[in-house]
Amino acid sequence: MHYTLTECMAAKNKGREMNIVFCHGAMGPKYEWNTRTYDANACWADWLQFFVELEHDVIMQRPYFPHAHVLFMKYDEWEKIMNSQDINADTVLIGHSAGGGFVLKYLSKHPELKVRQVVLVAPYIDAEDFQPFGFYHDINLSNDLVAQTEQGIDLMISDDDAPYINSSFDKITKNIPDIRVHKFSGRGHFTGAELPEIMPIIKWN
Repeated sequence: MHYTLTECMAAKNKGREMNIVFCHGAMGPKYEWNTRTYDANACWADWLQFFVELEHDVIMQRPYFPHAHVLFMKYDEWEKIMNSQDINADTVLIGHSAGGGFVLKYLSKHPELKVRQVVLVAPYIDAEDFQPFGFYHDINLSNDLVAQTEQGIDLMISDDDAPYINSSFDKITKNIPDIRVHKFSGRGHFTGAELPEIMPIIKWN
């Protein structure tokens, strides 16, 4: 039996088209802001994109958010960039550090949005109210965020991360009790070139 191109495309469109949106973090206050030398979109994102696209045939979007420094970042600027991404019910949102906190706020600001899964890697939500522009001020943390996903929210944390990450972790897990926590030892802020621990956490099916 032979199929036309239209019939093949129609059959393909009936299937699930998983995709990933990776939200990078931001520089901490002890670092001098320099857009020429800092790439918040690097870290293990290159490694992850290589594996998900090569081994799993999954497209990974990597938006670049402006002023990626905790002293200068503004939510409205990041939201504008995020709105331009292709996010749907088959999207896995992955956020590292400040990007993880941003993913939570973005979902809370868009309750109509449904995604496949959320993976937070050492998320930061400014629990000490340090950020001058109130990036996370009106974030709404609750199990309603889990309900916006098909496969739930997973959070990766290491036992030797910074105190401000630990306080963010405490606030997130207190307000989102249904979140799945994955604890690691000696991984710091997960800033290495690779992050193999994330692969079994991502829901591929």
